[in-house]
Amino acid sequence: MSDEYLGLSPLVDRVASLAELFRAGGLSRLRIERGDDVVELRKSSVQEVPSRPAAPPQEPAAVERDRITADLVGIFRMGRPQPQVGETLVADRELGAIEALGIRTPVRSLGPGKIVAIAAADGQPVEYGQTLFEIERG
Repeated sequence: MSDEYLGLSPLVDRVASLAELFRAGGLSRLRIERGDDVVELRKSSVQEVPSRPAAPPQEPAAVERDRITADLVGIFRMGRPQPQVGETLVADRELGAIEALGIRTPVRSLGPGKIVAIAAADGQPVEYGQTLFEIERG
């Protein structure tokens, strides 16, 4: 059975053209509503840093960065007290939570360290695998 027979081809073409516009057109947010269904896409707030020319090899740093990522899709909520860049964590701590389908799932630091980056804002929709925090360990 072909996609055209199932009536999917026009829909697939529309979604593909929207995705291309989103990717190439500089859009930062796209919201599609149909009845009670809502789909919202946002570009990540974490910007990629352009690569630099290769530098001479150096000894690896003793400090490692751990990325705390979203385990599910939902709305991110900061913890209380609100975590701050530069804050030193003595032990495991709840940094925030993700709300999805009426369920609140905690986001934890997974041990001691220093918060070096916060990549999500309170109330921001997040996707599975999106970086929320970067923590220096060591």
